[in-house]
Amino acid sequence: LELPGRGRRAQEPLSTSLEELADDLFQQICQRAATSRYAIYGHSMGALLAFLTAHRIRSAGLAQPDALFVSGSDAPASRQQHQRHLLPLPQFLTMLRELGGCPPQVLEDRELLNYFEPILRADFTAVETWARRDQPPLTLPLVVMVGTADDTAVADAADWALETTASCRVHEFGGDHFFILDHWDVVGATIQQQLLGATTVST
Repeated sequence: LELPGRGRRAQEPLSTSLEELADDLFQQICQRAATSRYAIYGHSMGALLAFLTAHRIRSAGLAQPDALFVSGSDAPASRQQHQRHLLPLPQFLTMLRELGGCPPQVLEDRELLNYFEPILRADFTAVETWARRDQPPLTLPLVVMVGTADDTAVADAADWALETTASCRVHEFGGDHFFILDHWDVVGATIQQQLLGATTVST
């Protein structure tokens, strides 16, 4: 699923509201939710968007996903407070380098940076200005994946269990915020284990 302001939707205005972005994703997923089995996965900001979208699906009375997979994100009730979206450009770039996941050639190429900086700032703004609302927990299984060297502590990731009355499993992976780039095979196996009942997954 693509968000406004990037990919095929590059001509659409960016949004700095996590709730607006979740509304957008909900509209994209409505038809799938009504016609077939499915699951939702999101990493980092995508984890919060997946969570908010799942709530919208339930509120609309549509068939819920078989499971919700989230990675690289504190639980909504344990989120750290940041103001990184307000950093001046030099400090913003330093933060991105330390976070990892952004190719150095992007951060060093002025033309590429002019394109990507507004997108990245919009994303950081959406995450860092969002406030969790009290609402009943979900009723679907939650699978949480976290990098051992990420800013997200395992204990904070485990608090995702507060967001569902069903099972919540936490899987640790070696690596930083973008551990998924080094562990695609195991991430895929973890998803398979939940959805298809595979017997073993090793990290």
